[in-house]
Amino acid sequence: MIERDLSVPGQTGGRARVLKLRTLGAISLVGSDGREIRAMLTQPKRVALLTYLAVATLVGYHRRDTLLGLFWPEQDQPHARASLRKAVHVLRRALGAKVIVARGDEELGVAAEHLWCDAAAFAKAVSHSQAKQALQLYAGDLL
Repeated sequence: MIERDLSVPGQTGGRARVLKLRTLGAISLVGSDGREIRAMLTQPKRVALLTYLAVATLVGYHRRDTLLGLFWPEQDQPHARASLRKAVHVLRRALGAKVIVARGDEELGVAAEHLWCDAAAFAKAVSHSQAKQALQLYAGDLL
């Protein structure tokens, strides 16, 4: 399983992250240089895939077949697989090769050491009964 800490990048005690994805309230994707990566935010299906993988990291890796059904249900299997491959390629090119990780040929996830997500940190804080930290992370409804 891919594990995350609860800390926000840049705060005392928090580990530095390459990217910071905020999905509670207004969506934002910020690189380690502090600049927003706007080009990715203009691609709804790709940002949705990244968000799904990032928010669901507490679950771990996700089967490609499940992702196909969620994001490309209107396509047949070969076309949906091609769309997923292209989306992963574009995400890796824009965010770095280490952000989206594979386990074998059939599973995808997000590397917690390269991407921090507020919703995943919020869910973890709630599951650990850390209400104060959860409230600090909550900035509004998901997306």
